[in-house]
Amino acid sequence: MMMKMIKYSYKFNESSSMMNMNKLNDKMMLIMMMIMILIMTVMMKKNMLMNKSMFENQNMEMLWTLFPTLIIMFMSYLSIPVLYLNNEMKMTTMSIKVLGNQWFWNYNYMNFNMSFNSYLMYKKKFNFNLIETDNKLVIPFNTQIMLIMTSMDVIHSWAMPSMNLKIDVIPGQINSSSMSMNKVGLT
Repeated sequence: MMMKMIKYSYKFNESSSMMNMNKLNDKMMLIMMMIMILIMTVMMKKNMLMNKSMFENQNMEMLWTLFPTLIIMFMSYLSIPVLYLNNEMKMTTMSIKVLGNQWFWNYNYMNFNMSFNSYLMYKKKFNFNLIETDNKLVIPFNTQIMLIMTSMDVIHSWAMPSMNLKIDVIPGQINSSSMSMNKVGLT
């Protein structure tokens, strides 16, 4: 049952940035639900008493301009710290160079002078839905890692959804990101 649930939703939080994003998502959903309930109750109670021939109401226009502006400002206030935390470059203890090639990825652990290629596996062994590879990237637990990425041929997209990481790699452009695993296991 657990593997079926993972297939249709995000995997569990395995990084602090993903936990922050999930908390932000929960807060935003709560705000949206409260707004929806407020609007539905106002529509149900006030709709019967409204004058259909009224065309101008300065107070009403001011209210429906000011209220959404305040909501957007409050939502921005909640989301900006998460945005800056996710883009912050932290002190790293390990660097991994990732090269995107057509049909495979090349990983190079720069601190250990070790590299390998990772190819897509078409036979599903662990039910990871077309993202299982023959050689998996091994990331140490609770270590700050710098990913340095580029592509050798075409635009590629490298992602770890449970780590809140998706990086588009483009030929001739070097992209970098830092990450840290908070939980042990397959990602």
